[in-house]
Amino acid sequence: MEVRQVEETSLEPLKQCRGLIQTSIDNAETLVKEGNRILQGSNKELNESLLSFNEKATEIVSLPEVPSLADVTCISVAFTNSWVNTVRTHLHNYGSILPQGPVQIVETVEHAGAVTVAWEENGDDIPEVPEYRLQCCQGLGKAGCLVFRDVYQGCTSQYTVRAVKPNSPYTFRVAMRAEGDKIWSMWSAFYVAMTTLGHYEWESCKRPHYAVGNHNRVMAKLSSQTQCIFSKNCSYACGELLIFKVLGQGKPHMSDGLGLVVQPREATEDEEMTINSLMGKGAFCISSSGNVDCLR
Repeated sequence: MEVRQVEETSLEPLKQCRGLIQTSIDNAETLVKEGNRILQGSNKELNESLLSFNEKATEIVSLPEVPSLADVTCISVAFTNSWVNTVRTHLHNYGSILPQGPVQIVETVEHAGAVTVAWEENGDDIPEVPEYRLQCCQGLGKAGCLVFRDVYQGCTSQYTVRAVKPNSPYTFRVAMRAEGDKIWSMWSAFYVAMTTLGHYEWESCKRPHYAVGNHNRVMAKLSSQTQCIFSKNCSYACGELLIFKVLGQGKPHMSDGLGLVVQPREATEDEEMTINSLMGKGAFCISSSGNVDCLR
């Protein structure tokens, strides 16, 4: 209550000062506009207009003096020793002070449009069945300046965060608790990581039997005509996990399938629209019936 009274008493002169400054600024803007109209007017009315303009200009008062720092109120609070001892007692009974969180992020690995985050427990007081909570936020980590969102909650000690913008830093943090507990541990130190690899995407569709959307990440076959569509770039690396998610299915055809190609077959401009086979050197294909074809 006392703090609020001090704030109200100290802010009132500053509010009045701000009002005077704003009024002076508004009057000056109005005078500038009038001066521009005078300059654009005829010479016959110039002298009379200038006299009126000068009278209004003299009415603009100078800006009020800004208070010095010594005159600005600074609120400080002094606590008695008994109050400090009471706080210490409550902290000892209801909480603990740790130099760092019981779990820390130790490694990140970049993927195409994704980042895998791995963490480890730090210390001896680790629950038998730990549960982890991973959060991330786009941007560089600065305490109090970021809005984090949950991206994972579970028992594994790593997780791949997908739909990550390439060349954009993300800040991660992780906490843990015993399975079944309601309270999470303190957060780990911030860990900043990013991927330089763009997400997998289909080529911008110029083939009449396909349509792509969602930033070229979703593809749909529009007809039963046999025709191939390729990814935009050769971005797959050995050892990476590549997932194709089927959102819907139409009438199957014996030519349907997925494949990986070391190098797409070169096609002429006329042939580009009609490539209808994935078969070629360095191709690995799986048909919709489960047959596997591999050419070296």
